[in-house]
Amino acid sequence: MVQFEVILEALGQIGPAQIIICLLWSYYNFLGGFNGLATVFIAYTPDVRCNVPPLDNSAVYPNLTEVDILNFTTPYDSASDEYNGCYRYNYDLNTCDGTLSCVNQSASTINCDNGYHYDRSIFTETVVTEFDLICGDKYLNTVATSMYYVGFLIGSIIFGNFADAYGRKTCSLLTCVGVLGCMFGLAFSRSVALYIVLRTALAMFDYGCIGTFVYIMEIVGKKWRTFFGILYQMFFVFGYMIMSGIAYNWRDWHEITFVTALLGVPFLFLALIIPESPRWLFIKKKDKQGIKVSKLLARINKVELTDEIWERAKEADKQISTDTSNATSVKYTSLDLFKTKASTLVTLNVMFNWLVNSLVYYGVSLNAGALAGDLFVNNTLNGVMEIASYIICIIFMDRIGRRILLCANMLVAGLGLLASVIVNVYADDNESLITLGVVFSFIGKFGISGSFATIYNFTTELFPTVLRSNAVGAGSFAARIGGIVAPYVISLQDYVSWLPNTIFAILGLAAGILSLFFPETNGVPMMETPQEAEEFYKNWKKHKQVSELDLSGEMKSYDNSACEEMSTKI
Repeated sequence: MVQFEVILEALGQIGPAQIIICLLWSYYNFLGGFNGLATVFIAYTPDVRCNVPPLDNSAVYPNLTEVDILNFTTPYDSASDEYNGCYRYNYDLNTCDGTLSCVNQSASTINCDNGYHYDRSIFTETVVTEFDLICGDKYLNTVATSMYYVGFLIGSIIFGNFADAYGRKTCSLLTCVGVLGCMFGLAFSRSVALYIVLRTALAMFDYGCIGTFVYIMEIVGKKWRTFFGILYQMFFVFGYMIMSGIAYNWRDWHEITFVTALLGVPFLFLALIIPESPRWLFIKKKDKQGIKVSKLLARINKVELTDEIWERAKEADKQISTDTSNATSVKYTSLDLFKTKASTLVTLNVMFNWLVNSLVYYGVSLNAGALAGDLFVNNTLNGVMEIASYIICIIFMDRIGRRILLCANMLVAGLGLLASVIVNVYADDNESLITLGVVFSFIGKFGISGSFATIYNFTTELFPTVLRSNAVGAGSFAARIGGIVAPYVISLQDYVSWLPNTIFAILGLAAGILSLFFPETNGVPMMETPQEAEEFYKNWKKHKQVSELDLSGEMKSYDNSACEEMSTKI
């Protein structure tokens, strides 16, 4: 077998071939952005009231405005400071003959008995308006959004090792076909049950496309993995930012879903021309195919892979194989994360941080429609905040360390959301305060995006090699729980408008403070055994001082298990 790391050094840590492959594979993550936050638009809930013919028939009552109709037919809820569109006054509409003598605002209230009237000024049709997911059936909209994140959990079980077993390209192609099939199916779905099933399946297949990200991490040198890893995540952000433009031009949720599916079709053709990962081919002892792909990359990069390089790659593999067989004689499981007090505390802290990051990230992102101002602009600005936070992370992660950066981002998120709650409570109709509340919400999005990016990298460095995949898996599981719960927390705003962001803020602040109890891994060599990790947890400050003297230039790298989890926002 050939050790690809030697070949990669000869190819160059980054070159035209790697850049082309990285950009082509990153194109897939546009679909991740389209689908991950699609419900901001396709499941938008507009203002609603009961159909009240003939009072809302302009031919019979030409002078009545929408405000008049609401006032004459719909009870006002002083607690929420808005009309309750699920009910109407119980007087006989059949007696309304062009005059207002039939109106009785002192009558009792009843459920809408003639269907609903929706404000279609923003969208002509959404999942909510088509399936009447309001009032007694409003919970179905929350369930549908939550099931998308359940789909990720199912996908992690089904496709967790698929890319390792069958190849990065094969895994990505097959699951992308599933993603596009679900997207086109959604565009033509006409029942809420089918909509929920397809959204769940969509997320399941979406997780299976982890091969695209793993391939990128395998084809670039160590010092470029952080950059291209975050670039890949930026394509997710670009995807949901572009979604704002798509939703602005196509205002029916069927059309929005169909257009985004069409934009994903080119990925299939691009994926067909990209060769399989040479690193995976060599690991699977498919040396002939691996050599062919490596030579193709060398031609594009305009370098020559000499016989001497191939011999060194084979010798390096023999040495690594010997070392690995000695180091992996003991089998470890997730239970080993909880064998000692120090390891247990770090693991529980990691899981709590992942859960809070996922809960707050999706809570803030999915709730863009609740912000004052234009929905399309707010969603785009959310993306701008996320990209800005990534840039800050790239600049400061190796300068101030993971621990302080994670803490700072979580505190910014918590304080931003808490400030938004306080300002909105006292804003009333003051436009300046309303705008300030939106600004603080964007600050919260900036902070949580940065902390989510940081916790990925931090987790891979906090645990030894033999437990790293188990640790990332535990954190990822907690994150999926956060994603599943987020829609239900958002739904609490129907009862207490300030409660969701308050919950997000308190959890963010708590996670920020607890992150200070992590040991700092910046500049510290990757740990190999649980014994090394245990000693590090107890004496990390001493390790840090030594590493600053001896290892200041050493770069961190991700193993494949971490790469797989970083490929989705869950």
